Amino acid sequence: MSGMIADFLVVADQIFILVLLIAAGYVAVATKIVDPRPTRGLSGLLINITLPALIIASMQVPFTTERLAGAETLILATGALYVISFAIAWVVSKAMRIPAAEEGVLQFAIVFGNVGFMGFPVALALFGEESLFYVAIFNLVFNVLVFSVGIMMLTGGRGERFDPKLLLNSGIAASIVGLALFLGSVEIPSPFIDSIDLLGGVTTPLAMIIVGAMLATFPTREMVGNWRNWVASAVLLLAIPATYCYLIAPFFPDPYINGIMITMAAMPAAANTVIFAEQYGADSKLASQIVFVSTIGSLVTIPLVTTVLL
Repeated sequence: MSGMIADFLVVADQIFILVLLIAAGYVAVATKIVDPRPTRGLSGLLINITLPALIIASMQVPFTTERLAGAETLILATGALYVISFAIAWVVSKAMRIPAAEEGVLQFAIVFGNVGFMGFPVALALFGEESLFYVAIFNLVFNVLVFSVGIMMLTGGRGERFDPKLLLNSGIAASIVGLALFLGSVEIPSPFIDSIDLLGGVTTPLAMIIVGAMLATFPTREMVGNWRNWVASAVLLLAIPATYCYLIAPFFPDPYINGIMITMAAMPAAANTVIFAEQYGADSKLASQIVFVSTIGSLVTIPLVTTVLL
């Protein structure tokens, strides 16, 4: 028991560092030191510049058969996780009798966690730089699914066709470039890799500050009033990682890969759930509520899940 408490405190300490960065963003906007309107611009900087730089830098590692095997295992595990997540999201939405207009948003939020904004910083804090290579692979699968199946979920069969051009985004491009360089054992020369490293290093503090700034723009009372959001958040933060741990992890014997997978499964709803909901005519208010509740809840559940299940 004392060992588990000690492990929890170690994990909580790492997460608390990220919480302080979130708090900095929250306070900056709440006290009007920073105008919240440029937050979307900063999100664009993160998604299109610093995060792709981090992905490429994290995949600048020597090619080894062990890493290649780990990447293959992670892709299979990620596919299994999303199959289970889709099934759970469908069952939960039906069980709660969600109105048709809200069903797609709730399912999207349960399936697609914040593996970009928070996934990289949390994995770095818990597993070190080596883990970023595998988180980048995870995000490649995530991006392909979110820009295809995810959009279909939000449009709810309204006749909108999937546009393959959506897959031409910076996250997928960086993952493909990074993977190609890894497979070809191509090292980016200095000073280019040094600049990429510096840009990538901005991602963690910038991502956490943006999350805090985003939370400060949500009216708290309005965000926490819908009981369905709490249920959806509990499923996302607790049931999904537990399901992976007990149903999927036994098929993949690598504890390091499983640790990363469980951590990714424990992420709150993706921050871009709101942006996607607005763009595709879904319920953006509900999306905001789920993002708020799950993000606040994850500050407690991530240390709990990673301590108990890893």
